[in-house]
Amino acid sequence: MVRFLLFAFAVFYCSSVIAHDSLSGQKQDYDFWLSRYLSVSYPLKTISVTSRYGSRKDPFTGKTAFHNGIDLKARYDTVYAMFDGVVQDIGSGGRSGHYFRIRHGSYTISYCHLSRRFVNPGDSVFAGMMIGVSGGTGRSTAPHLHLVVKKFDKVINPDILLRFVTRTRSEAMRYLGLTANVSVAFVSPEEFFRHYSLLAMEHQRRYNIPSSVTLSQLAHETHMGTSILCRKGKNFFGIKCTRQWLAQGRPYSCHDDDRKGEKFCNYSTVEESFEHRSRILMSKTYRECHKYKSTDYHNWLMAISRAGYASDSRYVSKCEYYIKRYNLHRYDLMV
Repeated sequence: MVRFLLFAFAVFYCSSVIAHDSLSGQKQDYDFWLSRYLSVSYPLKTISVTSRYGSRKDPFTGKTAFHNGIDLKARYDTVYAMFDGVVQDIGSGGRSGHYFRIRHGSYTISYCHLSRRFVNPGDSVFAGMMIGVSGGTGRSTAPHLHLVVKKFDKVINPDILLRFVTRTRSEAMRYLGLTANVSVAFVSPEEFFRHYSLLAMEHQRRYNIPSSVTLSQLAHETHMGTSILCRKGKNFFGIKCTRQWLAQGRPYSCHDDDRKGEKFCNYSTVEESFEHRSRILMSKTYRECHKYKSTDYHNWLMAISRAGYASDSRYVSKCEYYIKRYNLHRYDLMV
């Protein structure tokens, strides 16, 4: 009998470990594919090629000439960095107009005919970061964005990188279970954070919770707005149901987290989700947080973690990754 009980316990324990490892693996896979999606960006919200790479009829001379890049339809539209990189140089010329050149590993991409530039030489940029506004400066018949791509200082067809962005995003979206309509919600990380920044700053004014903490938790818990829980249940902070919530008959949905089929609160609006999470952080459980200023995001996150907000031992570092990468601390200083 004792042997049977020991055997049954061993089977139960191993099954639990395997199930936990499986859930952990799913989370890591999701994080990997989300990072893949965010590691690339189109230079514009919509891509329409008006003049391709290679020989063409010069619009000024009417003669056949080599076109060293591609022209994209853009009329004073926001321009985004295609990959993480460093601004190599900026300048103005008779042909390229206002431009900047960004190095992305062995590639350099020149963004030309700009009307505005938001970066300077030596600046680090990330994929999807707003870096300028298209225009018609230099040798141009109309406003557009001209891209020139070099690999090891040799000019190549920019279509190669555009196709790489398409493949990478399509592959990531397929794994994440996203449609083209959903992906629009986070075309750019900056747009994602800017969209929720006013609500985060409002809660900083009301509850003294750093906006950067709110936005980083939002990004982490929702996988940048892609999770089913946030899209269908309007739960943006991974709040699980309490006994009181269930006893009151309030809405919930089941999702796999630390265990399979855990119950998570559902809300009718984004604002309701923000409000519930802020009131939780105002409770006695999180009183340590309020020892710190609303500009001290590190100690706020440490206190939140110590109070048991999340089971992930790397919760603080994951949230701080978003704060540092996307400079979310600036929102704390704006309140």
